[in-house]
Amino acid sequence: MLEPSQSDLTAMEVATLRGLAEQALLAQQGDATLDVETLSARLRDVAHRGGPAELGAVLWELLSSGTLTMVRDRKGRSCRVLAVKALLKLDGPEARRLTPEDLTFGSKPFLAPPRWVLVVSAALTTLGGLCALVESLGGHIMMGLAFHGSLIPPFPQLLSALVGGLTAWRAFKVVITPEARPADLRALLLLAAAGGLLVVLEMPALMKGGPGVLLAPLLAALPAAVTAVFFRASGIPFRGNA
Repeated sequence: MLEPSQSDLTAMEVATLRGLAEQALLAQQGDATLDVETLSARLRDVAHRGGPAELGAVLWELLSSGTLTMVRDRKGRSCRVLAVKALLKLDGPEARRLTPEDLTFGSKPFLAPPRWVLVVSAALTTLGGLCALVESLGGHIMMGLAFHGSLIPPFPQLLSALVGGLTAWRAFKVVITPEARPADLRALLLLAAAGGLLVVLEMPALMKGGPGVLLAPLLAALPAAVTAVFFRASGIPFRGNA
């Protein structure tokens, strides 16, 4: 039985990492699920023992794409940091193209909550958005049925229902996807701001309708804001690929 040549082994090694890099790109777009543990193990292996120079181009493409910014394995190791270490270990021309941000990423202490905290927070945001939707539409419709009034809610309540529904949908996407992305952070911040604006606009009605008037937008805005804070604390940037 013929042993594979060194060139064959090199080609296999490069192809394996390139396949994982392509999988990471597809996962960022929502078209695939990234095998984070395999990627982490592969990057740690290269960072420890080095590898063929051809790996440098693959690692550089992976880093410059921004797909590894928030990817961590089960033990909390950042794949971006591992990729930087692997590239430095290869000591090729790509290593000299690393940015200061790449070199210092992971060295600053983040108040990084565990993944389950982000999932729970996003789930509560989903629930809050759904409650805002029900509070805005359901309460008015029930009152209209009970007292034979109009079933169409006033415009502010329709806006509250819209914000609640959008918040629930966006947060639920985070619950079912492997990693949160900059677009998720921006969307939740925008929705939290929209809910807060509705509260401010409804303040004059506080004297007439009581605190119930303000309840619906708060149900969506507060958990969305808290979840956005958790995302930012975990290192998700405001800008980046969607």
